[in-house]
Amino acid sequence: MPFDNLLSRFRPHKKNAKNNKILSIKNDLVNSITLMFAIIIFGIYLAVDISLDSWVDEQFDKALVNKSNYLKSLVKPKGEQIELEFDDEFMPEFSELIEPQYFQLWLGDETIERSRSLATYSDVDLIREELPLNTTKLIDVRLPNGEFGRAVISNFKDNDDFQIPEPIYLTIYEPTASVERFLVIIDTLLVVTFFLSIFLMRTIAVSIVERGLKPLAHLNQQIKSLDVNRSSELQGYDPIGVPETIYEEVEPIRREINAYIEENNKLIASEKRLTGDIAHELKTPIAEMISLSEVYINFPDDERIGKTYKQDMFNISLRMKKIVDNLLLLQRSASASMTSQYEVIDTDDLLLQGMQDLRFKFPNIQQRVQADCQIQTIVADHFCIYTILTNLIDNALYYSPENTLIALSFYAIDDLGAENPSPRAGIKVRNQLIHPLTEQDKLNLLEPLYQSDSSRTRNDRYGLGLSIIHNICKQQDYQLSVNHDNPTCIEFRITNIELS
Repeated sequence: MPFDNLLSRFRPHKKNAKNNKILSIKNDLVNSITLMFAIIIFGIYLAVDISLDSWVDEQFDKALVNKSNYLKSLVKPKGEQIELEFDDEFMPEFSELIEPQYFQLWLGDETIERSRSLATYSDVDLIREELPLNTTKLIDVRLPNGEFGRAVISNFKDNDDFQIPEPIYLTIYEPTASVERFLVIIDTLLVVTFFLSIFLMRTIAVSIVERGLKPLAHLNQQIKSLDVNRSSELQGYDPIGVPETIYEEVEPIRREINAYIEENNKLIASEKRLTGDIAHELKTPIAEMISLSEVYINFPDDERIGKTYKQDMFNISLRMKKIVDNLLLLQRSASASMTSQYEVIDTDDLLLQGMQDLRFKFPNIQQRVQADCQIQTIVADHFCIYTILTNLIDNALYYSPENTLIALSFYAIDDLGAENPSPRAGIKVRNQLIHPLTEQDKLNLLEPLYQSDSSRTRNDRYGLGLSIIHNICKQQDYQLSVNHDNPTCIEFRITNIELS
Protein backbone atom coordinates (compact mmCIF):
# COMPACT_ATOMS: atom_id res chain seq x y z
CA MET A 1 0.00 0.00 0.00
CA PRO A 2 1.47 3.42 -0.91
CA PHE A 3 2.57 5.31 2.17
CA ASP A 4 1.26 8.59 0.72
CA ASN A 5 -2.26 7.46 1.61
CA LEU A 6 -1.41 6.94 5.28
CA LEU A 7 -2.54 10.31 6.61
CA SER A 8 -5.78 10.22 4.62
CA ARG A 9 -6.86 7.16 6.63
CA PHE A 10 -6.93 9.28 9.77
CA ARG A 11 -8.98 12.11 8.23
CA PRO A 12 -12.63 12.00 7.12
CA HIS A 13 -13.01 11.65 3.36
CA LYS A 14 -15.14 14.32 1.70
CA LYS A 15 -17.37 11.78 0.03
CA ASN A 16 -17.88 9.86 3.24
CA ALA A 17 -18.51 13.11 5.09
CA LYS A 18 -21.47 13.77 2.82
CA ASN A 19 -22.95 10.30 2.97
CA ASN A 20 -22.24 9.36 6.57
CA LYS A 21 -23.48 10.88 9.80
CA ILE A 22 -20.74 12.94 11.44
CA LEU A 23 -20.66 12.83 15.23
CA SER A 24 -18.54 14.67 17.78
CA ILE A 25 -17.04 12.97 20.81
CA LYS A 26 -16.69 16.36 22.49
CA ASN A 27 -20.35 17.27 21.94
CA ASP A 28 -21.50 13.82 23.05
CA LEU A 29 -19.51 14.06 26.28
CA VAL A 30 -20.60 17.63 27.00
CA ASN A 31 -24.24 16.82 26.28
CA SER A 32 -24.12 13.67 28.40
CA ILE A 33 -22.51 15.47 31.35
CA THR A 34 -24.93 18.40 31.04
CA LEU A 35 -27.96 16.11 30.80
CA MET A 36 -26.84 14.06 33.79
CA PHE A 37 -26.34 17.11 36.00
CA ALA A 38 -29.52 18.73 34.65
CA ILE A 39 -31.54 15.70 35.78
CA ILE A 40 -29.85 15.72 39.21
CA ILE A 41 -30.27 19.49 39.70
CA PHE A 42 -33.85 19.39 38.42
CA GLY A 43 -34.68 16.66 40.93
CA ILE A 44 -33.09 18.68 43.77
CA TYR A 45 -34.83 21.90 42.76
CA LEU A 46 -38.16 20.12 42.35
CA ALA A 47 -37.84 18.62 45.83
CA VAL A 48 -36.87 22.02 47.25
CA ASP A 49 -39.79 23.72 45.48
CA ILE A 50 -42.33 21.16 46.71
CA SER A 51 -40.94 21.25 50.24
CA LEU A 52 -40.87 25.05 50.26
CA ASP A 53 -44.44 25.29 48.96
CA SER A 54 -45.62 22.86 51.62
CA TRP A 55 -43.68 24.71 54.33
CA VAL A 56 -45.10 28.12 53.29
CA ASP A 57 -48.65 26.74 53.17
CA GLU A 58 -48.13 25.13 56.56
CA GLN A 59 -46.80 28.35 58.06
CA PHE A 60 -49.69 30.31 56.55
CA ASP A 61 -52.23 27.90 58.08
CA LYS A 62 -50.48 28.05 61.45
CA ALA A 63 -50.55 31.85 61.39
CA LEU A 64 -54.22 31.79 60.47
CA VAL A 65 -55.03 29.37 63.32
CA ASN A 66 -53.01 31.47 65.76
CA LYS A 67 -54.93 34.56 64.67
CA SER A 68 -58.18 32.65 65.22
CA ASN A 69 -57.04 31.60 68.71
CA TYR A 70 -56.10 35.18 69.52
CA LEU A 71 -59.55 36.45 68.51
CA LYS A 72 -61.20 33.66 70.48
CA SER A 73 -59.26 34.83 73.53
CA LEU A 74 -60.87 38.24 73.12
CA VAL A 75 -64.37 36.77 73.38
CA LYS A 76 -65.79 37.51 76.86
CA PRO A 77 -69.12 36.55 78.41
CA LYS A 78 -71.54 39.31 79.21
CA GLY A 79 -74.50 37.85 80.98
CA GLU A 80 -76.20 35.52 78.60
CA GLN A 81 -74.46 37.27 75.72
CA ILE A 82 -70.87 37.61 74.61
CA GLU A 83 -68.78 40.47 73.35
CA LEU A 84 -65.52 40.69 71.39
CA GLU A 85 -62.99 43.05 72.93
CA PHE A 86 -61.49 43.85 69.55
CA ASP A 87 -59.57 47.00 68.61
CA ASP A 88 -58.88 47.75 64.92
CA GLU A 89 -55.77 49.69 65.84
CA PHE A 90 -54.00 46.52 66.97
CA MET A 91 -55.22 44.40 64.06
CA PRO A 92 -55.61 46.83 61.14
CA GLU A 93 -55.66 44.02 58.57
CA PHE A 94 -59.40 43.59 59.27
CA SER A 95 -60.14 47.17 58.23
CA GLU A 96 -57.69 47.80 55.35
CA LEU A 97 -58.91 48.30 51.80
CA ILE A 98 -55.95 46.54 50.13
CA GLU A 99 -55.92 42.79 50.68
CA PRO A 100 -58.29 43.04 53.64
CA GLN A 101 -58.98 40.18 56.02
CA TYR A 102 -62.44 39.30 57.31
CA PHE A 103 -63.93 37.72 60.40
CA GLN A 104 -67.43 37.07 61.67
CA LEU A 105 -68.52 35.93 65.16
CA TRP A 106 -71.77 34.09 65.88
CA LEU A 107 -73.61 33.09 69.00
CA GLY A 108 -75.78 30.29 67.79
CA ASP A 109 -77.43 31.66 64.67
CA GLU A 110 -77.03 35.30 65.68
CA THR A 111 -74.15 37.38 64.35
CA ILE A 112 -72.39 39.12 67.23
CA GLU A 113 -69.46 40.84 65.46
CA ARG A 114 -68.26 41.47 61.95
CA SER A 115 -64.98 42.99 60.83
CA ARG A 116 -65.00 46.52 59.46
CA SER A 117 -63.83 45.12 56.11
CA LEU A 118 -67.28 43.45 55.76
CA ALA A 119 -69.09 46.77 56.02
CA THR A 120 -69.03 47.10 52.24
CA TYR A 121 -70.59 43.65 51.93
CA SER A 122 -73.50 43.94 54.33
CA ASP A 123 -75.43 41.19 52.59
CA VAL A 124 -72.53 38.74 52.64
CA ASP A 125 -72.03 36.29 55.48
CA LEU A 126 -68.93 34.23 55.96
CA ILE A 127 -69.10 30.46 55.99
CA ARG A 128 -70.27 28.82 59.16
CA GLU A 129 -70.28 25.06 59.63
CA GLU A 130 -71.57 22.83 62.37
CA LEU A 131 -68.43 21.48 64.01
CA PRO A 132 -67.73 19.53 67.17
CA LEU A 133 -67.06 21.72 70.19
CA ASN A 134 -63.58 23.29 70.35
CA THR A 135 -62.58 22.16 66.87
CA THR A 136 -61.12 24.06 63.94
CA LYS A 137 -61.37 23.54 60.20
CA LEU A 138 -59.31 25.10 57.37
CA ILE A 139 -60.75 25.40 53.86
CA ASP A 140 -60.10 27.30 50.61
CA VAL A 141 -62.63 30.01 49.95
CA ARG A 142 -63.43 32.89 47.62
CA LEU A 143 -63.27 36.19 49.52
CA PRO A 144 -66.10 38.71 49.36
CA ASN A 145 -63.95 40.93 47.08
CA GLY A 146 -63.52 38.04 44.67
CA GLU A 147 -59.95 37.07 45.62
CA PHE A 148 -58.87 33.62 46.66
CA GLY A 149 -58.02 32.90 50.25
CA ARG A 150 -58.10 30.52 53.17
CA ALA A 151 -60.69 30.33 55.93
CA VAL A 152 -60.47 29.01 59.48
CA ILE A 153 -63.78 27.99 61.07
CA SER A 154 -64.00 27.40 64.82
CA ASN A 155 -66.69 26.20 67.19
CA PHE A 156 -65.55 26.87 70.74
CA LYS A 157 -66.41 27.51 74.33
CA ASP A 158 -63.55 29.14 76.15
CA ASN A 159 -64.07 27.71 79.70
CA ASP A 160 -66.64 26.43 82.14
CA ASP A 161 -67.42 30.00 83.31
CA PHE A 162 -69.40 30.44 80.12
CA GLN A 163 -73.03 30.02 81.12
CA ILE A 164 -74.18 30.38 77.54
CA PRO A 165 -75.71 27.19 76.24
CA GLU A 166 -75.50 28.09 72.54
CA PRO A 167 -72.31 27.40 70.58
CA ILE A 168 -69.98 30.20 69.54
CA TYR A 169 -68.67 30.26 65.96
CA LEU A 170 -65.78 32.26 64.58
CA THR A 171 -64.76 32.41 60.91
CA ILE A 172 -61.74 34.27 59.59
CA TYR A 173 -60.93 34.86 55.91
CA GLU A 174 -57.41 35.75 54.82
CA PRO A 175 -56.29 36.31 51.22
CA THR A 176 -53.48 34.14 49.85
CA ALA A 177 -52.30 36.63 47.21
CA SER A 178 -49.19 37.60 49.16
CA VAL A 179 -48.31 33.96 49.69
CA GLU A 180 -48.83 33.23 46.00
CA ARG A 181 -46.60 36.15 45.04
CA PHE A 182 -43.94 34.91 47.41
CA LEU A 183 -44.14 31.41 45.93
CA VAL A 184 -43.99 32.82 42.39
CA ILE A 185 -40.87 34.76 43.32
CA ILE A 186 -39.34 31.62 44.84
CA ASP A 187 -40.29 29.56 41.77
CA THR A 188 -38.85 32.21 39.47
CA LEU A 189 -35.62 32.27 41.44
CA LEU A 190 -35.42 28.50 41.32
CA VAL A 191 -36.02 28.44 37.55
CA VAL A 192 -33.46 31.18 36.93
CA THR A 193 -30.88 29.55 39.17
CA PHE A 194 -31.62 26.20 37.51
CA PHE A 195 -30.79 27.52 34.05
CA LEU A 196 -27.83 29.49 35.40
CA SER A 197 -26.50 26.35 37.06
CA ILE A 198 -27.00 24.38 33.83
CA PHE A 199 -25.17 27.07 31.87
CA LEU A 200 -22.38 27.11 34.42
CA MET A 201 -22.21 23.33 34.49
CA ARG A 202 -22.09 23.15 30.68
CA THR A 203 -19.31 25.74 30.61
CA ILE A 204 -17.36 23.71 33.15
CA ALA A 205 -18.09 20.48 31.21
CA VAL A 206 -16.81 22.04 27.97
CA SER A 207 -13.64 23.13 29.74
CA ILE A 208 -13.14 19.70 31.33
CA VAL A 209 -13.81 17.81 28.08
CA GLU A 210 -11.54 20.09 26.06
CA ARG A 211 -8.78 19.61 28.58
CA GLY A 212 -9.40 15.85 28.56
CA LEU A 213 -9.27 15.69 24.74
CA LYS A 214 -6.04 17.67 24.49
CA PRO A 215 -3.94 14.48 24.27
CA LEU A 216 -5.97 13.43 21.22
CA ALA A 217 -5.57 16.89 19.69
CA HIS A 218 -1.84 16.67 20.33
CA LEU A 219 -1.74 13.22 18.73
CA ASN A 220 -3.64 14.55 15.72
CA GLN A 221 -1.16 17.42 15.41
CA GLN A 222 1.71 14.93 15.48
CA ILE A 223 0.04 12.93 12.72
CA LYS A 224 -0.39 16.09 10.62
CA SER A 225 3.26 16.98 11.02
CA LEU A 226 4.57 13.51 10.13
CA ASP A 227 7.64 13.56 7.91
CA VAL A 228 6.72 10.82 5.47
CA ASN A 229 10.13 10.68 3.78
CA ARG A 230 12.00 10.57 7.08
CA SER A 231 9.73 7.97 8.62
CA SER A 232 10.11 5.71 5.57
CA GLU A 233 13.89 6.04 5.26
CA LEU A 234 15.18 5.89 8.83
CA GLN A 235 15.41 2.51 10.50
CA GLY A 236 14.14 2.34 14.06
CA TYR A 237 12.63 5.80 13.78
CA ASP A 238 9.50 6.33 15.87
CA PRO A 239 7.30 8.66 13.77
CA ILE A 240 5.03 9.63 16.68
CA GLY A 241 7.34 10.07 19.63
CA VAL A 242 6.48 9.31 23.24
CA PRO A 243 4.97 12.44 24.86
CA GLU A 244 6.10 13.80 28.19
CA THR A 245 2.84 12.70 29.79
CA ILE A 246 1.57 9.27 28.81
CA TYR A 247 -2.18 8.66 28.89
CA GLU A 248 -3.44 5.10 29.15
CA GLU A 249 -6.25 5.72 26.65
CA VAL A 250 -4.11 7.45 24.01
CA GLU A 251 -0.92 5.40 24.27
CA PRO A 252 -2.40 2.27 22.57
CA ILE A 253 -3.55 4.46 19.66
CA ARG A 254 -0.07 5.97 19.32
CA ARG A 255 1.55 2.53 19.37
CA GLU A 256 -0.89 1.14 16.82
CA ILE A 257 -0.32 4.09 14.48
CA ASN A 258 3.43 3.67 14.78
CA ALA A 259 3.06 -0.05 14.09
CA TYR A 260 0.89 0.76 11.10
CA ILE A 261 3.47 3.26 9.81
CA GLU A 262 6.26 0.75 10.35
CA GLU A 263 4.34 -1.89 8.42
CA ASN A 264 3.75 0.59 5.61
CA ASN A 265 7.45 1.46 5.62
CA LYS A 266 8.21 -2.21 5.11
CA LEU A 267 5.68 -2.37 2.29
CA ILE A 268 7.22 0.72 0.70
CA ALA A 269 10.69 -0.75 0.96
CA SER A 270 9.41 -4.01 -0.51
CA GLU A 271 7.65 -2.16 -3.33
CA LYS A 272 10.75 -0.11 -4.07
CA ARG A 273 12.90 -3.22 -4.13
CA LEU A 274 10.33 -5.09 -6.22
CA THR A 275 10.06 -2.21 -8.68
CA GLY A 276 13.84 -2.03 -8.98
CA ASP A 277 14.14 -5.80 -9.41
CA ILE A 278 11.43 -5.87 -12.08
CA ALA A 279 13.15 -3.05 -13.91
CA HIS A 280 16.48 -4.87 -13.62
CA GLU A 281 15.07 -8.19 -14.83
CA LEU A 282 13.41 -6.56 -17.84
CA LYS A 283 16.28 -4.20 -18.55
CA THR A 284 18.75 -7.03 -19.22
CA PRO A 285 16.82 -8.74 -22.06
CA ILE A 286 15.77 -5.37 -23.47
CA ALA A 287 19.41 -4.27 -23.53
CA GLU A 288 20.35 -7.54 -25.24
CA MET A 289 17.66 -7.00 -27.88
CA ILE A 290 18.86 -3.44 -28.50
CA SER A 291 22.49 -4.54 -28.73
CA LEU A 292 21.72 -7.37 -31.15
CA SER A 293 19.54 -5.09 -33.26
CA GLU A 294 22.22 -2.35 -33.41
CA VAL A 295 24.88 -4.87 -34.44
CA TYR A 296 22.58 -6.44 -37.04
CA ILE A 297 21.67 -2.99 -38.44
CA ASN A 298 25.31 -1.95 -38.67
CA PHE A 299 26.47 -5.28 -40.12
CA PRO A 300 23.52 -6.69 -42.06
CA ASP A 301 25.72 -8.85 -44.25
CA ASP A 302 27.60 -10.54 -41.40
CA GLU A 303 26.45 -14.15 -41.53
CA ARG A 304 27.57 -14.81 -37.96
CA ILE A 305 25.01 -12.26 -36.72
CA GLY A 306 22.24 -12.74 -39.24
CA LYS A 307 22.25 -16.50 -38.94
CA THR A 308 21.36 -16.52 -35.22
CA TYR A 309 19.62 -13.14 -34.95
CA LYS A 310 16.06 -14.41 -35.25
CA GLN A 311 16.62 -17.27 -32.85
CA ASP A 312 18.38 -15.00 -30.34
CA MET A 313 15.56 -12.49 -30.47
CA PHE A 314 13.04 -15.32 -30.03
CA ASN A 315 14.90 -16.69 -26.99
CA ILE A 316 15.14 -13.25 -25.41
CA SER A 317 11.42 -12.71 -26.02
CA LEU A 318 10.64 -16.04 -24.37
CA ARG A 319 12.69 -14.99 -21.32
CA MET A 320 10.79 -11.70 -21.12
CA LYS A 321 7.49 -13.56 -21.52
CA LYS A 322 8.44 -15.92 -18.70
CA ILE A 323 9.28 -12.96 -16.43
CA VAL A 324 5.95 -11.30 -17.23
CA ASP A 325 4.03 -14.57 -16.78
CA ASN A 326 5.63 -15.12 -13.39
CA LEU A 327 4.89 -11.54 -12.36
CA LEU A 328 1.26 -11.95 -13.42
CA LEU A 329 1.08 -15.23 -11.51
CA LEU A 330 2.55 -13.49 -8.45
CA GLN A 331 -0.07 -10.74 -8.73
CA ARG A 332 -2.86 -13.27 -9.25
CA SER A 333 -1.79 -15.32 -6.25
CA ALA A 334 -1.86 -12.20 -4.07
CA SER A 335 -5.22 -10.97 -5.35
CA ALA A 336 -8.30 -11.30 -3.16
CA SER A 337 -10.38 -11.95 -6.29
CA MET A 338 -8.60 -15.24 -6.94
CA THR A 339 -11.18 -18.01 -7.19
CA SER A 340 -10.67 -21.66 -6.31
CA GLN A 341 -12.36 -24.81 -7.58
CA TYR A 342 -11.80 -27.65 -5.16
CA GLU A 343 -11.69 -31.23 -6.39
CA VAL A 344 -10.34 -34.60 -5.38
CA ILE A 345 -6.77 -34.91 -6.71
CA ASP A 346 -4.73 -38.09 -6.96
CA THR A 347 -1.30 -37.41 -5.48
CA ASP A 348 0.49 -39.89 -7.79
CA ASP A 349 -1.00 -38.28 -10.90
CA LEU A 350 -0.22 -34.79 -9.58
CA LEU A 351 3.41 -35.71 -8.89
CA LEU A 352 3.82 -37.46 -12.25
CA GLN A 353 2.43 -34.47 -14.14
CA GLY A 354 4.71 -32.03 -12.29
CA MET A 355 7.83 -34.12 -12.90
CA GLN A 356 7.03 -34.49 -16.61
CA ASP A 357 6.59 -30.72 -17.00
CA LEU A 358 9.98 -30.11 -15.35
CA ARG A 359 11.83 -32.80 -17.28
CA PHE A 360 13.01 -30.31 -19.94
CA LYS A 361 14.93 -28.38 -17.26
CA PHE A 362 16.11 -31.37 -15.25
CA PRO A 363 16.49 -34.48 -17.42
CA ASN A 364 17.45 -36.63 -14.45
CA ILE A 365 14.47 -35.54 -12.34
CA GLN A 366 13.11 -39.07 -12.15
CA GLN A 367 16.30 -40.33 -10.49
CA ARG A 368 16.76 -37.34 -8.14
CA VAL A 369 13.26 -36.94 -6.70
CA GLN A 370 12.58 -39.56 -4.07
CA ALA A 371 8.81 -39.42 -3.62
CA ASP A 372 6.80 -40.99 -0.79
CA CYS A 373 3.04 -40.68 -1.27
CA GLN A 374 1.61 -41.90 2.04
CA ILE A 375 -1.85 -40.65 1.07
CA GLN A 376 -3.67 -41.34 -2.15
CA THR A 377 -5.94 -38.32 -2.62
CA ILE A 378 -6.35 -34.76 -1.38
CA VAL A 379 -9.00 -32.05 -1.86
CA ALA A 380 -7.60 -28.83 -3.31
CA ASP A 381 -7.65 -26.41 -6.20
CA HIS A 382 -5.65 -28.15 -8.93
CA PHE A 383 -3.93 -25.02 -10.23
CA CYS A 384 -2.86 -23.90 -6.75
CA ILE A 385 -1.56 -27.23 -5.50
CA TYR A 386 0.15 -27.93 -8.84
CA THR A 387 1.87 -24.53 -8.81
CA ILE A 388 3.05 -25.11 -5.24
CA LEU A 389 4.39 -28.57 -5.99
CA THR A 390 6.23 -27.69 -9.23
CA ASN A 391 7.82 -24.59 -7.72
CA LEU A 392 9.00 -26.53 -4.67
CA ILE A 393 10.52 -29.26 -6.83
CA ASP A 394 12.08 -26.73 -9.22
CA ASN A 395 13.58 -24.77 -6.32
CA ALA A 396 14.92 -27.93 -4.64
CA LEU A 397 16.50 -29.30 -7.81
CA TYR A 398 18.17 -26.04 -8.76
CA TYR A 399 19.66 -25.16 -5.36
CA SER A 400 20.87 -28.67 -4.47
CA PRO A 401 24.18 -30.23 -5.58
CA GLU A 402 24.17 -32.39 -8.72
CA ASN A 403 23.08 -36.02 -8.27
CA THR A 404 21.81 -35.42 -4.69
CA LEU A 405 18.39 -36.73 -3.78
CA ILE A 406 15.32 -34.61 -3.16
CA ALA A 407 13.02 -36.00 -0.46
CA LEU A 408 9.36 -35.32 -1.25
CA SER A 409 6.41 -36.75 0.61
CA PHE A 410 2.65 -36.41 0.89
CA TYR A 411 1.61 -37.31 4.43
CA ALA A 412 -1.42 -37.25 6.71
CA ILE A 413 -1.50 -35.08 9.82
CA ASP A 414 -2.59 -36.95 12.93
CA ASP A 415 -2.89 -34.12 15.48
CA LEU A 416 -6.05 -32.53 14.14
CA GLY A 417 -7.05 -30.35 17.07
CA ALA A 418 -10.30 -28.50 17.66
CA GLU A 419 -9.71 -25.90 14.93
CA ASN A 420 -9.36 -28.49 12.15
CA PRO A 421 -11.73 -31.36 12.93
CA SER A 422 -11.59 -32.66 9.33
CA PRO A 423 -8.61 -34.79 8.19
CA ARG A 424 -5.61 -32.79 7.02
CA ALA A 425 -2.56 -33.50 4.87
CA GLY A 426 0.84 -31.98 4.23
CA ILE A 427 3.61 -31.76 1.63
CA LYS A 428 7.25 -31.90 2.65
CA VAL A 429 10.22 -31.19 0.37
CA ARG A 430 13.78 -31.49 1.68
CA ASN A 431 17.02 -30.92 -0.18
CA GLN A 432 20.69 -30.23 0.40
CA LEU A 433 22.19 -26.82 -0.39
CA ILE A 434 25.03 -25.91 -2.69
CA HIS A 435 25.79 -22.80 -0.66
CA PRO A 436 24.70 -22.26 2.97
CA LEU A 437 22.04 -19.62 3.44
CA THR A 438 23.17 -16.25 4.75
CA GLU A 439 21.20 -14.34 7.34
CA GLN A 440 19.95 -12.03 4.60
CA ASP A 441 18.83 -15.06 2.58
CA LYS A 442 16.86 -16.37 5.56
CA LEU A 443 15.12 -13.03 6.09
CA ASN A 444 14.23 -12.46 2.42
CA LEU A 445 13.68 -16.02 1.27
CA LEU A 446 9.99 -15.50 0.50
CA GLU A 447 10.30 -11.95 -0.86
CA PRO A 448 9.44 -11.52 -4.56
CA LEU A 449 12.38 -11.24 -6.99
CA TYR A 450 14.88 -11.89 -4.24
CA GLN A 451 17.79 -13.98 -5.44
CA SER A 452 20.83 -15.24 -3.63
CA ASP A 453 24.19 -14.20 -5.01
CA SER A 454 24.71 -17.64 -6.54
CA SER A 455 21.67 -17.34 -8.81
CA ARG A 456 21.93 -13.74 -9.93
CA THR A 457 24.11 -14.67 -12.92
CA ARG A 458 21.51 -17.11 -14.24
CA ASN A 459 19.06 -15.83 -16.84
CA ASP A 460 16.43 -18.44 -15.99
CA ARG A 461 16.07 -17.61 -12.26
CA TYR A 462 13.90 -14.67 -11.19
CA GLY A 463 13.27 -15.20 -7.49
CA LEU A 464 9.49 -15.49 -7.87
CA GLY A 465 8.77 -19.16 -7.17
CA LEU A 466 8.81 -19.09 -3.37
CA SER A 467 6.90 -15.77 -3.33
CA ILE A 468 4.18 -17.33 -5.46
CA ILE A 469 4.03 -20.33 -3.12
CA HIS A 470 3.79 -17.99 -0.12
CA ASN A 471 0.90 -16.01 -1.64
CA ILE A 472 -1.03 -19.10 -2.68
CA CYS A 473 -0.66 -20.59 0.80
CA LYS A 474 -2.12 -17.44 2.32
CA GLN A 475 -4.99 -17.50 -0.18
CA GLN A 476 -5.77 -21.17 0.49
CA ASP A 477 -5.22 -20.97 4.27
CA TYR A 478 -2.29 -23.36 4.03
CA GLN A 479 0.56 -23.10 6.49
CA LEU A 480 4.03 -22.65 4.97
CA SER A 481 7.03 -23.35 7.20
CA VAL A 482 10.73 -23.28 6.32
CA ASN A 483 13.29 -25.19 8.36
CA HIS A 484 16.86 -24.05 7.75
CA ASP A 485 18.43 -24.89 11.10
CA ASN A 486 20.83 -27.24 9.38
CA PRO A 487 23.15 -25.00 7.27
CA THR A 488 23.57 -27.71 4.61
CA CYS A 489 19.87 -28.53 4.20
CA ILE A 490 16.54 -26.78 3.84
CA GLU A 491 13.05 -28.16 4.28
CA PHE A 492 9.70 -26.72 3.15
CA ARG A 493 6.40 -27.88 4.66
CA ILE A 494 2.91 -27.07 3.35
CA THR A 495 0.27 -28.15 5.85
CA ASN A 496 -3.48 -27.76 6.49
CA ILE A 497 -4.36 -29.30 3.11
CA GLU A 498 -7.75 -31.02 3.20
CA LEU A 499 -7.52 -34.78 3.09
CA SER A 500 -10.27 -36.61 1.23
